[in-house]
Amino acid sequence: LSRKNHNAPRQATMAVLSKPVLPAHLTTEKSARQLVSSLSSLYLKHRTKVSRTVYLTFFVALLSRIHSAISEQKAASIHQETVRQQVAGLSDGRAQAGAKKRVELNREFFRNLLRLLRIVVPGWKSRELGLIISHSAFLVARTLISLYVADLDGKLVSSLVRGKGTEFLLGVVWWMVVAVPATFTNSMVSSIAIGEMV
Repeated sequence: LSRKNHNAPRQATMAVLSKPVLPAHLTTEKSARQLVSSLSSLYLKHRTKVSRTVYLTFFVALLSRIHSAISEQKAASIHQETVRQQVAGLSDGRAQAGAKKRVELNREFFRNLLRLLRIVVPGWKSRELGLIISHSAFLVARTLISLYVADLDGKLVSSLVRGKGTEFLLGVVWWMVVAVPATFTNSMVSSIAIGEMV
């Protein structure tokens, strides 16, 4: 009996040591998986509430950012206005006297204009009048040709996109034909401008 009592603690320790003990990292992995699964199930139960909360948070943050930007702009404009007022306060009455006067179309203006025109164009048969008329005519022609070329470019692109090869080739040929008067007009505009300078 005494031997049995003496061997009892030894058997108890052997039984405890014979049970399999899991390593610490396996138990933490198991608890982490359980935590993730519980959180995901909780999210799935309250998915609409969570998404509404996230959207509401983003919306409030956006509103606060817009409000801060507007307040910054207002503060900057107020600062600029105060600086302008300080500069205007420092300047004397000369600044008010030197302010821009409103230009009026009165008789004096038209008299000065006629005097300038008589200097620029001495007579109806003068070279200067011919240069002004020809330059104006070529500028108008160049504008009209530019508008036509822009329309032709649009037609070329549309025919290329639609896959109409013959229409595209005809447009390219017509574009080359229009290039001749366009080049002539540009050359005349530049030569008349050089002739006016000389």
